[in-house]
Amino acid sequence: MEFIIFTVVQALWFGAISWKFYVAANRKAWEAFIPVYNTYVLVKIANRPSYWVILYCIPVVGVVMGIIMIYELLHVFKFRKTWQTAAVMASFGLYLGYLNYKETLKYWGRDDAFIKKNLGEGVNSIFFAVVVATVIRSTTFEAYTIPTSSMEKSLMVGDFLFVSKMHYGVRVPMTPISAPLIHNKIPFTGINSYSEWPQIPYLRLPSFAPVESGDPVVFNWPADPQHSAIDKKENYVKRCIGTPGDSLEILDRTVFINGNAFRFPDRSYPQYLYYVKTNGGGFSKKWLKDNLDINYLTNEEWSQYPDDQDVIQQTKNEYIMFLQARHVDAISSLDNVTEVIPVSAPRPGTRVEASLPEVLSAWNSNQAKAILFPNPDTGHGERPYNDTWDNFGPIYVPKKGVTVDLTAKNLDSYRRIIGDYEGHDLKIKQDGEVLIDGIAANSYTFEKDYYWMMGDNRHNSLDSRQWGYVPDDHIVGKPVFIWMSWDKHSKGIKKIRGERVFTTVNGEGERTSYLWHFIAVVLLYQVVQFFRRRKKA
Repeated sequence: MEFIIFTVVQALWFGAISWKFYVAANRKAWEAFIPVYNTYVLVKIANRPSYWVILYCIPVVGVVMGIIMIYELLHVFKFRKTWQTAAVMASFGLYLGYLNYKETLKYWGRDDAFIKKNLGEGVNSIFFAVVVATVIRSTTFEAYTIPTSSMEKSLMVGDFLFVSKMHYGVRVPMTPISAPLIHNKIPFTGINSYSEWPQIPYLRLPSFAPVESGDPVVFNWPADPQHSAIDKKENYVKRCIGTPGDSLEILDRTVFINGNAFRFPDRSYPQYLYYVKTNGGGFSKKWLKDNLDINYLTNEEWSQYPDDQDVIQQTKNEYIMFLQARHVDAISSLDNVTEVIPVSAPRPGTRVEASLPEVLSAWNSNQAKAILFPNPDTGHGERPYNDTWDNFGPIYVPKKGVTVDLTAKNLDSYRRIIGDYEGHDLKIKQDGEVLIDGIAANSYTFEKDYYWMMGDNRHNSLDSRQWGYVPDDHIVGKPVFIWMSWDKHSKGIKKIRGERVFTTVNGEGERTSYLWHFIAVVLLYQVVQFFRRRKKA
């Protein structure tokens, strides 16, 4: 409704400040006041292609097209100073209103020679490059960089990805007034790059495939405290573990979905914490990096990149390591290693095995202290649910249309869904009575589908275990292609992870780089073009 109100108000405002321009161009005054139709008429007045109307109606793209159309309108009436276009935009149209009521308007038509001489082809090209890039970014693929280690070693820090918006259905931008090609902050300023009002209702185009358990997924972080507009919340990438209607439980680090152990797909390399004890001999940083891609950073490097350290020395011969499950045997077989034990946080109150090494017991205990979902985030340390990173649930992943009974045990799990994600007024009285929109309720029917997302780097990932479910309207897309991968902890040419460049994210078996295939195609194209030019000459 708010977008409809905005559209009507915008049309009335534009009509009020421009109707005399329409009359001077032999159009009717009322045509300036009709939403969308006024754009069509304006395109005709400026002698521009009709498809511009479609571009203008695309959220976010419309912001750029609005600037272009103001320039075109002023141009055909011979207000051709650059500052005049800037004045209209800076004054939110007031300067256009001034010209509308104070100046004698005469329609001169379009002067392509003037535009080419004074504005230049470059400016036109830049504007339309922004338009095209914004359309592509919104409807097909978007470039994305892995900033944190929560998906190590499946998707790595320094991976540059293309994320498909089409796999799960293109989500129509929900925040139409936004700077193009910028997610949520204007670089170097910290200022929001968008207006929270108005918002377009959630709409998703048909998908190629549903979100499935095991898929890597880019989504808007539901618990983002800085941004309330859904499509402007921070982008996260995790692996979908639970889909709508699933029951999920974690027992000693193993995830069970509907009673079956979760199976990681090919090209995913889950990573966990392990306690490693040696005979006193240390580890070669170079060997660990070259053979197992384990970052054993110096103290200086660790202080600079606190999330990248994979080896934490505790005593002279005891270490805590982030290890891929497939590399545990390689570490265990080293001559200096005497013991490798998984770190696994028990539920508070669980009897701890007395024979465990003191360092391991301390890590298990610290891992168990985190207050996770669905415990209420009050800041006072209340913990009615004794879940940990490694022992969690069971919990139900809500499905649209399913009705559940509301009980004291599950209400905290669904509190944010009812109140925040589905927009109801939820109140819980002191006697435990639940009021939804002022009406007593002992059950609730979910209005959206939800997902459970977790990072592959299980002991270094802030995910659904901490902040809960991901609503379907927060889904952005699916990572499909790694076009570049940069390792800041390697040296020289090894900084480029050649085995990851031009590889697909998903699929069976190990990754295969298509870089040389791409180079061969480019070279072949250049050779063909060379001989074509030579033949014409």
